[in-house]
Amino acid sequence: MTSPVLSDAQRLQRLEDIEQIRTLKARYAEALDNRFNGDQVSALFAEDATWHVGEDQAPQRGREEIKRLCVSLAKQISWSIHYFLPSVIEIGADGKTAKASFYILDFQTLKNEAGEDEAYMFAGTFNDTFTKIDGAWYFQSINGKIDVVTPWTESWVSKPFIPDFFAKSK
Repeated sequence: MTSPVLSDAQRLQRLEDIEQIRTLKARYAEALDNRFNGDQVSALFAEDATWHVGEDQAPQRGREEIKRLCVSLAKQISWSIHYFLPSVIEIGADGKTAKASFYILDFQTLKNEAGEDEAYMFAGTFNDTFTKIDGAWYFQSINGKIDVVTPWTESWVSKPFIPDFFAKSK
């Protein structure tokens, strides 16, 4: 299969699109780290987008559901810092859709089962899709698989995952 020959302008546009998607993901991390700010997070999504992180968490559909989930999560999280490391960003042939995969490393201070603040570490992978609306990129879907959720005081070897962790936020 041969790749289509792109003009210099098309190649430049693809590079600009890739950089805009990297920036969008960075803005997402910033909004999460601003105490899961529901307004900031939901504004990054298309109106009909889906957000699904964690196998125990039901998918959130649309900006309002995404915002409500963030407000709920913020009650449990007093501090976080999210690192998303892009591995591949692919712009669709139409120039209006894209997909990307990211690794996540995330540290949070959140309430444990006793209601006390505790440090946690999360690690996993994200597979996201994007849509370009009126020249701006938005998330169409976020699909995160969290492989490790562990208290910082314990290692991910001795306690690699806390069952139903994401379901507890409801």
